[in-house]
Amino acid sequence: MSDSALIQAALDLRDVIEANADDTEANCTMAKPVVDAIDASGLFRLSTPKEIGGLEADVDTVAAVCEAISFADGATGWAFTQNTISGAYLSYVEPEAAKPFAAKRAGAGHFAPLGIAHEEEGGYRVSGSWQFASGSGHAEFMGGGAIIMRDGAPAPMENGKLPLVGFFVPAELANLKGNWDTMGLRGTGSYDYEIPETFVETAATWNINMGYAPHKSGGAAYGLGPQAYGSIGSCSWAIGVASRALHEIAEIAKAGRTRMGSLPLREQPEFQRNLGLHQTAVEAARIQLRSVFNEAVELIESGAPDEECSAAVRRSKSHANYIVKSVAKSATIFAWEASGSAGMRNPSLLQRCFRDIYIGAGHQVYDDRNYCEFAKPALGIEPAPF
Repeated sequence: MSDSALIQAALDLRDVIEANADDTEANCTMAKPVVDAIDASGLFRLSTPKEIGGLEADVDTVAAVCEAISFADGATGWAFTQNTISGAYLSYVEPEAAKPFAAKRAGAGHFAPLGIAHEEEGGYRVSGSWQFASGSGHAEFMGGGAIIMRDGAPAPMENGKLPLVGFFVPAELANLKGNWDTMGLRGTGSYDYEIPETFVETAATWNINMGYAPHKSGGAAYGLGPQAYGSIGSCSWAIGVASRALHEIAEIAKAGRTRMGSLPLREQPEFQRNLGLHQTAVEAARIQLRSVFNEAVELIESGAPDEECSAAVRRSKSHANYIVKSVAKSATIFAWEASGSAGMRNPSLLQRCFRDIYIGAGHQVYDDRNYCEFAKPALGIEPAPF
């Protein structure tokens, strides 16, 4: 499919996503008609390398698709984005080991090293418990992160870091807890899960200490490393939610919202100014996202030295922080606060946007330390290793 066809496929999903958004929220996982529609569109494989059976869309297309689905519903967009990120992570394992997973509908997982991986001949015996596996309710493969154990103890540190491994297993080996019940992002199915002791071959694992990273299939974009690559989709999720919030408050204002003793909201110069300001900021963030990440990918593709590529990745992570927390979150809060009682009542898409952005922007990937690491070289300080 062409890039434009992929974007149109995402736009075409809006009706089914919106029609099922209440069920997605009520059941705390993506509604089956939505899962089936996305599966039929092929978009779950948006970020999976072509070499192993995926679509391997470019930065601009990944951003546009994730934004379009997130505009329709924030929870659906978040879960979808995390599913596509799991597909991207398949680029870091050996292609032959990745292909069986790439052929499945969607993946999910939490790749913080919360499990253990005992070294054995040809691989690892992994086990553990993880949280926040967004999109796991409909996933057909699951992943996790683990500390490598050797002779009953953590393996020796390498370059000042513990050796950590990421891995994938078929979803039937994971036990989902079904315990996702939160204020925002309610429909994401971000369940806790356990994987009992199971053997994973070395070819189906990768080093999760990677920042700027080598990949084993796919193009230069996967060289961004798992966290930075994932930020393309998750930043676009935030832009989609913020855009929907601004759309909703504009519709409320056009419908004639008025507070006693004041001009109609749509006629108030301060409201007009603030709406225009946040619309401009969100549009600028959309351009910023594509520019910063494309520049990093082009640098990696050019074969630039690792130091330059690492600096570009640090820059992209800092910009991702700013887009989500300073632009998208601020725009959504403005829209919700301006709505008055209209944004408090159920059903209200605005209050759902507000709840979703508040939870999503608190994700650990949007850590303000990203700003610190970006700033350190200008201060003559060596950035922390990835």
